[in-house]
Formats: sequence, C-alpha cells, structure tokens
Amino acid sequence: MNLPEIREMKGSARNQIYENMKQWIIEGTLKPGEKISDFDIASHFHVSRTPVREAFQQLEMQKLIRSYPGKATFVTEMETENIGQWYLPMISLQQLAASMAVEKVTEEQILQLKEKGEVFSRLVESRGEPMELLQADRDFHEYILEIAGNDYIIDFCNTLWTHILRLEYRFFKETATLEESVWDHQELIKDLEIRDSFTISMITKRHWERTAMEIEFINRLG
Repeated sequence: MNLPEIREMKGSARNQIYENMKQWIIEGTLKPGEKISDFDIASHFHVSRTPVREAFQQLEMQKLIRSYPGKATFVTEMETENIGQWYLPMISLQQLAASMAVEKVTEEQILQLKEKGEVFSRLVESRGEPMELLQADRDFHEYILEIAGNDYIIDFCNTLWTHILRLEYRFFKETATLEESVWDHQELIKDLEIRDSFTISMITKRHWERTAMEIEFINRLG
C-alpha cells in the first residue's frame, strides 16, 4: 500500500486521517478492493492505532471501506450498476430545496452564491483539478440547501453525497466540457433573483439528471 503525502487539515488526528483517507479513496489513490491496514495508516500518520480505528469507523459508516473482523479491511467497490438509487432522491431533494430557497433568499445570499458560482466558473475556464471542481460545485449546491434552511433535506443530501462522491469525482475528471454546468449555475442564480420557483425546479432537475446520465455513459465506457 503506497500512501501519498499527507494533506494538512484542521482538527483532531482522527479527523486528519479521515479527511485524507476519504480524499485518497475519492481520487482513486486507494483503489476499490484494495486492502488497507490500520497499522500501516498509523505509521504513515505517526499516531497510535486508536484514531485510525475511529477514522475507519466513520469511513465504514459512509460505505467507503468495509472491515471483516479478524481478517482485513478493504476499500469498497464503486456501485455503478444502479446509480439511480442515489441520484433519483438527490434530484427530488435538490428540486425541493431550490423551490424553498426562492421563498427565503436574501440579497446578501444571492451575492454569496454568485461568488461561489464564479469560483466554479474560473476553475472550469482554467481547467482546474477534478477535486477542486468537485468541491466548488458542491459548495455551490450546498449553499442553496443552506438558503432553503431545512435540516432534514441537508442531512439526507449529505448522506447521498457520501455515496456519489467517487462518481462525481470521475465526472469532473473525465467530462470533456463543463460549460453547461456553469450555465446552469448562472440560471439558478437568476431564478433565485426573480423568485421563479417553477423554472428553478426545472433547471435543477435537468442539471442533476444530465450529470447522472453522463456518469452512466462514462461507466459504460469503463
């Protein structure tokens, strides 16, 4: 198991290990089916095995790894057979949140959303790294959820995101053009500004459906 350089992140040892391992799994540095050792991880981070096991528990809850007691721990395979099980509820929740955000959004929030949209647009224009694009896109959509202000929708979407992060990373890595995503972000902001709940719902649906279809196409290509 060849581990990359540790990315410095805030928080406890457990959080450092968790965030680094999650990123390595999403990026494919730790490959699906690869065996991982708590001893090796502890040595790499220069910590005891206790925070490693705590990080493993969190990663297993998110189905990114699977432990077999008394045997070994492996990175889980990406489930690409039926991605609709995650994207169909995600689409519905994102539509609902966008419609709710129309009723609550403030001018200040629109300005902040524009800034997040510009970050994503600049990364697309400069051909940013897939992880940067993934994080910028997620920041944009998460802020719409925040504007909607429904904790249950946020929690459900966060759960779904843990399952699709590897798929989303592959989307941003392999999709030839992301200009349509930039346009969708701009359209969502405009619909919030004019408080058009019908159009924002339709644009949100189209945006997430297109992502799901492109991911299915990428998976078919192998």
